[in-house]
Parts: sequence; structure tokens; C-alpha cells
Amino acid sequence: MSKPKVQVNPAATPPIQAEPVQNVSASVFSDEEIRVRAYQIYESSDRTNKHPDEDWSQAQTELMEMLGGK
Repeated sequence: MSKPKVQVNPAATPPIQAEPVQNVSASVFSDEEIRVRAYQIYESSDRTNKHPDEDWSQAQTELMEMLGGK
């Protein structure tokens, strides 16, 4: 006796959802990528911001959030 063939209904299969990237570290980005974003932040403040360390940290944070890390 042969086994009957089972047909799988594609609608019955739940879609696979991508999970956000977790534990993304700033080391994923090169210093050049962070530097470019930090400079963009500096320029957006009409070059009046005198806190390059804060711009650097903000750039790292924004880049990480783009990948889904918090």
C-alpha cells in the first residue's frame, strides 16, 4: 500500500518574519562611517555645536538604530 501524497497549502504556513538585529555594537561601523554621520550632525546644527564627542555618540546611536539595535 502506498502512502497518499500530502499537499501543503501555502496559506497554512505562517510567514517567516525577520527579527530585528539585537546587541548591535558600534564596532559594526567603521570610524569613517561614524565620522561622516557625526559631521552631518554638526552641519545640521549650522556648525554652532561645539560638542564633537556628543555628535560622535549620537552618530553611533543613530547608525545602530538603523540596524534595529537599541
